[in-house]
Amino acid sequence: MAAKKEDFARLQKQLNQELREGTFRRAYLLCGDQAYLRLQNRDRLRAALLGDGDEMNVSVYTGMDVTAREVIDQAQTLPFFADRRVILLENSVFFSKKAGSESDALAAFIPEIPETASLVFVEEAPDKRRKLYKAIAKSGFVLPCEDIPPGMLGTWTAGLFRKAGLSIGGAALNRFLETVGEDMMNIESEAEKLIGYCMEQGEVTEGDIAAVCTPLLRDRVFEMISAVSRRQKDRALSIYIDLLALRTPAQVILTLLQREYARLLQVKELQGAGVSDAEIGKRIGLSPWIVKKNYLPVIRTMESGRLEASLQTCLQADQDYKSGLMDAGIAVEMSIIRLCL
Repeated sequence: MAAKKEDFARLQKQLNQELREGTFRRAYLLCGDQAYLRLQNRDRLRAALLGDGDEMNVSVYTGMDVTAREVIDQAQTLPFFADRRVILLENSVFFSKKAGSESDALAAFIPEIPETASLVFVEEAPDKRRKLYKAIAKSGFVLPCEDIPPGMLGTWTAGLFRKAGLSIGGAALNRFLETVGEDMMNIESEAEKLIGYCMEQGEVTEGDIAAVCTPLLRDRVFEMISAVSRRQKDRALSIYIDLLALRTPAQVILTLLQREYARLLQVKELQGAGVSDAEIGKRIGLSPWIVKKNYLPVIRTMESGRLEASLQTCLQADQDYKSGLMDAGIAVEMSIIRLCL
């Protein structure tokens, strides 16, 4: 986990420097679960690559509405009174098994992209096994917008309040992040609510956070995991249905289940090695309070073997979903049933 966090900070710094210097790649892939960073870097890349060029030199495609041949033709078309043509592809199928030969054709084209074009892909969870991903990693630039270092996230969050003229102490900042989680889009949304609520008093307190902020989705997922640990299938499925009623995408729930079981296993191993709660929180990038509240109660009821099996169940469900064998909803339901056996 730590390596990933170091990679993001290093790669973001490298990308920023290249854009300032005007050193452009032929292909970029912005990926990971931090939508805020994906979209921010998308807009930054679009502006830098175009320069003074006209918007008519930008082609934008989303979903399945484009073929590899169309992308290649656009890239091989000279820009109109500009240095570069930009082809922006968001949430495409090119990184999934469904793309088949279309993805491979685009992968073969990546090293041959002319100097007058740049391809920018924006994908939440691309399949890293695809030739297209490997081609961009080799010939272009991949920025994984995920696993942001806690210090960087805290500094950015405090800056949101500071720009609005509000102060927030360390304890309140920690409580805010514990409540709303690590997703930057959600942090920004919840911060806006707090700013409006606290504007007259000039300071954000822990009481304000409790009064205004919506509890984190992660807490509901942990309620589900706690029910699973006690083999309460009906309770776990009921929580899942509640999350769907709140318009939480099934694929998000599946991703959180996978991530939290991996963390639970890590906490179990660290605790078995005699590591303190504070140090465990530091190593996995969470506060000791969250470790005590969410993780320790679960690992007391689940041995390492069952945690490992649970993680493998979630990983297999994720692979079945991404490979098109089943939709995300069925994958989550089947996972919950299997985890309760």
